[in-house]
Amino acid sequence: MYLLVSIIIAALLKNAECNAKDEQQCVDYYKTGDNFDLNLLEGAWYAVYYWPPVQRQRKRCELVNFKKTTKANLEGKVSVDIPEQNLIESSYRSSAGKPTHLVYYGQDEVKNQVRSSNRVSKYIFIDVDDGYVLGINCSNGGRGVLLARNLPTSSEVEDIVEDIEIMAGRRGSPDCHLEA
Repeated sequence: MYLLVSIIIAALLKNAECNAKDEQQCVDYYKTGDNFDLNLLEGAWYAVYYWPPVQRQRKRCELVNFKKTTKANLEGKVSVDIPEQNLIESSYRSSAGKPTHLVYYGQDEVKNQVRSSNRVSKYIFIDVDDGYVLGINCSNGGRGVLLARNLPTSSEVEDIVEDIEIMAGRRGSPDCHLEA
């Protein structure tokens, strides 16, 4: 029994070590050297494109609401110790219809994302064009999402996606039906 427990613990530690290495490789790959100001996210954004593609497409694009918040406002919502700094809270409905709340913070280029499960992820935001922001979750295999300030057409999204060099070669797709 002791041997089995030791093997399981060793496997979990090895997996955590590999995940941390993958996370750092992702951060190193996607870093631009530009610190993204989280205040630019304040307001409503449409999640219009994902890398890799999502498994099911929505009838309409999900609206993600970002708002400034304070550490005091987060009391009872998260149990992670978050520093008192620029904090942005986001909310949206998942593709399964579940309300989802996230918190972002960080002064450097690589931000921290706190999910409702109190899991902290490394997250990078890149301002790719006027009214478009790319978000990359390095703790989730480099999963990317393109956010648009206004609901674009499918050709507008394709033009923006084609111009994002760091995502070239990665398969992605819209998350929702966009007008032609």
